[in-house]
Amino acid sequence: MMIARQSLPLFALLAALGLAAPSEAAEPAKPGEPHDYVTCVGLTDREPAKALAYARDWKAADGGQAALHCEALALSALGELDEAAARFQELADGMTDAPVETRAEIYGQAGNAWEVAGNLGKARAAYDSALALLPHEPELFLARARLRALQKDWDGVRLDTGEALAENPSLAAALTLRATALRNLGHPKPALADAERAVSLAPHNLEALLERGRMRAEIGNLSGAKADWLTVIRFAKQTGRASDPAAAAAQALLDKSGKPAQ
Repeated sequence: MMIARQSLPLFALLAALGLAAPSEAAEPAKPGEPHDYVTCVGLTDREPAKALAYARDWKAADGGQAALHCEALALSALGELDEAAARFQELADGMTDAPVETRAEIYGQAGNAWEVAGNLGKARAAYDSALALLPHEPELFLARARLRALQKDWDGVRLDTGEALAENPSLAAALTLRATALRNLGHPKPALADAERAVSLAPHNLEALLERGRMRAEIGNLSGAKADWLTVIRFAKQTGRASDPAAAAAQALLDKSGKPAQ
């Protein structure tokens, strides 16, 4: 799972952090020159270690929330996930005067980082905080549903994906995850209906095809299930995703069913 950077428009995030947008990306600050958020974030893509040094130097010079956010992004890029999550959490907790959209976004980044780091309790608390601020954001419900799936909390997954779909009925990822929850809760017909709709909305989505195959197998349509799993493997190879976990799962299911993939 990738750590989210930010989906808010850059100008909105800069405004929330109390910054003006620069006219163009600059080189890293030289001694005596002001630091710059866009430059710092740009370095996280190319040279995250330099971005971290830049952000910490800026933070020591009273860079405030912008420096802290860039530090968290740099730590994420370097794989220092516990520390990154703590920085995102610290920032979100302290942004009491920021727009709720911005604060919820950064709580979501904290939740994502805590989750990847394996601290599911803190991840849940961060997602809960984000949703308390932004209770109609489908992507936040989906993020919490994915976390609940890791915990095998299938009733919780069903509830959160239902909330996400109430806000965005065409969210294929939410339909796929709800299908998984319904399958695990012993409701094959609505699970298959969700999986079918997910595939109709996203015909090349590996997870949706994998789940529909599982549901087809569950109701006795083994030929349809095998067709879906073969399609997962074919699409994965065609799009350079042969090592995707969904492709590996499809292959395992085919092997178990007695028909290895070609």
